[in-house]
This record gives sequence, C-alpha cells and structure tokens, in this order.
Amino acid sequence: MDLVPDIFFEKQEGQLCAQHALNALLQDSYFTAVDLAEIGQRLNDQENEMLTHQGITQQQQASNFDDSGYFSVQVIQEALSVWGLQLIPWKSEDVKEARENPQNEVAYICNLAEHWFTLRKFVVPWRWYNLNSTQAQPTYLSETYLDMLLQQIQNEQYSVFVVRGKLPESRADRLAVTLPDPTTIINNNESEKEKMNQPFSGRGYSLTTTEIQENKEEDEEDEEIQLAKAIEASLQESIDPIEEMRRKRLARFG
Repeated sequence: MDLVPDIFFEKQEGQLCAQHALNALLQDSYFTAVDLAEIGQRLNDQENEMLTHQGITQQQQASNFDDSGYFSVQVIQEALSVWGLQLIPWKSEDVKEARENPQNEVAYICNLAEHWFTLRKFVVPWRWYNLNSTQAQPTYLSETYLDMLLQQIQNEQYSVFVVRGKLPESRADRLAVTLPDPTTIINNNESEKEKMNQPFSGRGYSLTTTEIQENKEEDEEDEEIQLAKAIEASLQESIDPIEEMRRKRLARFG
C-alpha cells in the first residue's frame, strides 16, 4: 500500500509553484496567491523604505513578487515563519548533518529560476516523496534516491533549502507509521524471485545405466521363459491321445 492517495498535492496552475510548494509542505491549502502577494507587498514596503533612506532609486528597489505568480525566497520564509519553520541554505554550516544524512531531515524546498518544489518526509525516514507540482502525482523516493536527487539538482544549479522545525501532522503522516518500509517489500520480492529461478535442488532417485541394462535383460529373460512355456503347452495340447498310447506301448513292450 502506498501513501499517494492520502497525500495533499496541487498540480501546477499558471506560475503558482511557490504556493503549491508551501501547501505540499504543510499538507493542506493554507496559502493562496493572494495571501502570498500580501506578504510580498509588505516585504517590498519594508525593504524599499530602508533602501530609500540609503539613497537607492525606485528602479533599484525590492520586488518580492510579480503578477505572473513569482514569489521570492523571502516571501516563502515569511510564510513559513507563521508555522515556526525556517529555511536554511544547503551549503550552510548549520545544516552539515543534512548533507551527511539527508533522510533525517523533515523536508527540502528547491528552486531553479522561478520554479519551486518540495521534497517531504512523512514521519519515517523511508517515506520521502517528491511533491513537484509539474508531476502528475507525488512520486516515492527511497533514502538512497533522495541523496542522489539532491546531488543531481544541485549539479543542475538548483538552490536547495533545508526546512527546519515541526511540520503540522497530516493524514499521510498518521498513515505512514502503519505501513511497512517499501524497500523491504521490494527486497523480499526480489529474494522470492531468486528462489523461484533457482534450479531444483532436491535429490530424486534415478536408475544408473547398469541398473537399466539389468532390468532390461530380466524383462527379456522373462519374456523368453514365458514364450517357451507357452510353446510347450501348445505342443502338448496338439498331441493326438491315440498316438500317445501307441508310443507308450512301444516303449513298454519293444
């Protein structure tokens, strides 16, 4: 059994990948584009006020969102702060442990250009899923593949952020602890297949060449004896009784 039917997942709509990534992380429709735009506008106002005091012109001022649906990492971080969550860059010394044992973290948010997506664990280390909204549905990640995927997307120039804090418990989290490790099931199935593919190892009885030859000779001998008896019986039955009496008299009287 898999978690996919119980995982909250939003498919890509327009350029709202930041919204999809946040809701996938939190496992419910907590944020809308309007919510994020309000956060973005508030951040713009705060940053631009600071920049104005520093003599920065309007053309160089902050832009944490736009009409296409793009939202900056600052907007995402501000949205997560409401839940007591924070984003820490992958290369930071604060997340050295994540680089060594990525499966022990709770989630990652990844970004390339203007696209955001989430990798999330559902309670147990072997229940990781890629919740990228451009997919048809969530896809399972083994612990090994999680490590490989993180390395791959960094090679492709993605920015990776470690999510730190306690995520709200979801239906999929509650279900995950009741299910077996998928890798264990796969390994067991492979073992069964190997057993089935092995040649028969039981020791059965078989006749040697000598035994076969002896049995054959015995059968042939039995057939010869039976044939001789049958011929003898047939001959005895064909003798004329009168002729037999004459033979016996001649033998007795000469």
